[in-house]
Amino acid sequence: MDAKTENIEYVVNGTKIDSESKIVFKANPKRNGSASHARYEKYQAATTFAKYLKLNEGKFQMADARHDLSKGFLSLAK
Repeated sequence: MDAKTENIEYVVNGTKIDSESKIVFKANPKRNGSASHARYEKYQAATTFAKYLKLNEGKFQMADARHDLSKGFLSLAK
């Protein structure tokens, strides 16, 4: 994290995740051809929550995070 980046804490489905939290995604489980599948293709490579936010900018950003976390598509790295 560089000096200009602030580590921000988020609460997603009751789980505290900060910008630098390490995350992992499962292989794309979304319906092929759907808008959510296309978004997932872009952000599934993220390894931190900050990178996820950058790769999935837009109105579905937090909705995608909530959904993916609740379904187990997104998890915190151990």
